Amino acid sequence: MSEWVSWSNFFYLGGVIVAGMATFAATRYKSIVKECVDVFKKLEEAYADGKLTKKEKDAVMKELIDVGKAVVKAKWGLF
Repeated sequence: MSEWVSWSNFFYLGGVIVAGMATFAATRYKSIVKECVDVFKKLEEAYADGKLTKKEKDAVMKELIDVGKAVVKAKWGLF
């Protein structure tokens, strides 16, 4: 039994627990990061010609609303 209970196994278990929590956090916030990338793509497309039209502004605002929805969903997804 003493070969199972050791400091090295304790630290290994701690590392596995920390890695699991990091994976959980990454999957929880993955949608927020994806939506932010979409906003930056829309902004890049909108400013490609140097002007920002009303249609382009509306598309960017829609993407920002999607980011807000992803934040709300991540915040209250577990509760």
